[in-house]
This record gives sequence, C-alpha cells and structure tokens, in this order.
Amino acid sequence: VGGERMVRAERCRHSELSPNLTMESMPSDESIGMNGMTTRRTWPLWKKVMLACAVFGTLAVIGAVVYLRYFYGKDAPPPFELSSIALLPIQSRRSVGRRPYGRRRLALIIVSVITIMMAGNAVADAAKVPKLGWPCSKVGATSTVGATQLRCALTGRKKRWTATSVASVTTNPASAASAAIVGSAAPAGTPGAGLEGPYTVSPGSAAGYRVRELFVGGLAKVEAVGRTDAVTGSVTLARNGEALVAQNIAVTVDMTKLVSGETRRDGRMKTTGLETDKFPNATFSASAATSLPTDAISGKPVKATLSGKLTLHGVSRDVQIPIDVQLKDGTIEVVGRLGITMKDYGIEPPEIPDFVKADDDGAFEFKLVLKKG
Repeated sequence: VGGERMVRAERCRHSELSPNLTMESMPSDESIGMNGMTTRRTWPLWKKVMLACAVFGTLAVIGAVVYLRYFYGKDAPPPFELSSIALLPIQSRRSVGRRPYGRRRLALIIVSVITIMMAGNAVADAAKVPKLGWPCSKVGATSTVGATQLRCALTGRKKRWTATSVASVTTNPASAASAAIVGSAAPAGTPGAGLEGPYTVSPGSAAGYRVRELFVGGLAKVEAVGRTDAVTGSVTLARNGEALVAQNIAVTVDMTKLVSGETRRDGRMKTTGLETDKFPNATFSASAATSLPTDAISGKPVKATLSGKLTLHGVSRDVQIPIDVQLKDGTIEVVGRLGITMKDYGIEPPEIPDFVKADDDGAFEFKLVLKKG
C-alpha cells in the first residue's frame, strides 16, 4: 500500500511540473523505487563478484590467523630435561600424508583401558584377602594370612576377623647365616670411586635449535623446533680432591640431519638461514675444565657452567653455557641451553616476504647421554 501511494505521488508531481506529459513518458511502476527515485537499484555482476571475494577473503584471513595462533606448531617438543627422553619433531600431516598422533592416541587409549582393568582386578583381589578387624560373612570361618591365623567371630553385633594363633616359623640355620653375610656391609670406600675415566656420547642424545616465527608482521607467533640425534663427542672425568672435574669436552652436531616436522622449512635451511649445505657441522670445544659440585657423586642433579668455543655457521665465539648434570648408573646426563643472536654468527634470519620471518633471537639446546668407555 505504501508503495502504491508513493507511485501515485510521484506521478502527480510529474504532472504538476509538466502538464503536457503523456502516459507513455511517465515512469513505470518497475522503475520507481520505494524511495521515490526513478533509478533501479540493481548491482552489476562484477560488483557482486567483488563483494563475494571480499567476504570469503576476510573469512580466510581470520581462519588462517586463528589456525596459526592456536593450532599450528603446538606439537613442538618441549625443552630438554634430565631423566627424560630426547624427543624429535614429528613430521606434519602435510609431509607424510597421515595424522601424526592418530596411532599414538589409539595406543594410549588401549594402554589406559588395560591399566584400568588391571588396577580393578588388583583392588578386587586385595578386597578378597581378609585382614584383622575387617568384616566377615560366616562365623567360624578361618583363614591364614602370613604367620597369623584369622577366625571369623561375632564381636558385639558385627562379625569380624579376629586373631586366634600365630603360625610357627622354621628358620634354616644356613639361611640365617646367609642373611647375616648379606646384611653385613663392606667397608665404605672413597665416594664416587670408579667414576673417573673417558665417556662418549651415546644413543639418546640430541641437539638443535628453537626459534620463533612471526607470521604476517607478528600477528601470529609460532615456536619452531629443529633437532637431530646425529651427535658425537666425548668427555673425561677426573678427580680433584672430593669433587669430580669434567675435562677434554668436545661435541659435534651434524646439522644436515636436522628435522623440524615441516619439510619445507627443513629444505630452506639447507640453502638459507643455517645453510647446512655449506656449513654441515656445529662444534663445541671446552677451553677449561668444569668442576662439578660434590652432590653429583651421590646422583643428585647439579648445575654447572661450560666455558668454551662454539662454532656455528662457520663462525666461532667464546660462550658460557649453563648446564644441568646428573650421574646415574654409570651414565652422565647433560642438558644445556644457550640463547644466541643469529647475526652474531653471520646467519640471516630466513623469511618469506610479507608472510613469515624468523626472529633474530633463538636458542641452541642439547641433551647428552654419555656412557663410560
């Protein structure tokens, strides 16, 4: 109704302005809009296409930012720790064509179910074993637990297990003599005796880098971790009074074996950034002996500092690396982390213009498992 009124008002206005106006020259109902204008409000196809592209592009950018900030790179291995496995990055799904944690998640579920069933059976079995003072079901029933014989008796208004007698225990004289020999400790020698000598880097060792990647000018930040287990080296333990001293420390890392979980990143590292094709090895050589606290002999984790020369990307610099050390079962575990600035070693932070760039500050981290021999 409102539209018809507007059409009639528009025609009256045209009649007043142009008395000789004919019906053929009058604007039609289709060309008169709701606002009284005689121009049709229709968008050309190219404008519709541009609007659709703008909407989908905006949604794609928002989705990419959310993915990079909250999902991408979240499966990077944590920093090295003592008494833990040195984890290497897992190839991404784009690299290997399958979900990286699918089988691991399934195995975890299966192990959890089996563990729960075993725990339930253990609890059920433990509940079947009578104990002194526990409720019982049949008066007069007997049971022997260890050296104690239990009998179900009525105590007040409740039936409970009560002790009736203690079983006799026969002791074999030869067994008693053997127990006496085992229990007698040998005279204590020098603490940490036998720890001195050469040690070599063994399986379980790993080293690599940790650096942040800045996407779209820092809109999203991702932690990139590259590691390799191709580590070789040696160290010699000597004694200085009651303390141990680590000397002749030398470690070499094969940088060409670095993996980060992204094949594209690993491929670029061969020719840019670390340029592993040109500088395949990173080395550390101690310039002085490192004294370990006396608590290290007892197997406690201790802290120390390595002083020496780190050669990375063909550039050698004197560094001091804080480390955690633990001696356990004839094995030495060493965990260390050194913050580095790429430009100090002539490394140009790798980047894809206008998309992603590596931060100039990163870290070189390692875990060494050294065994004697």
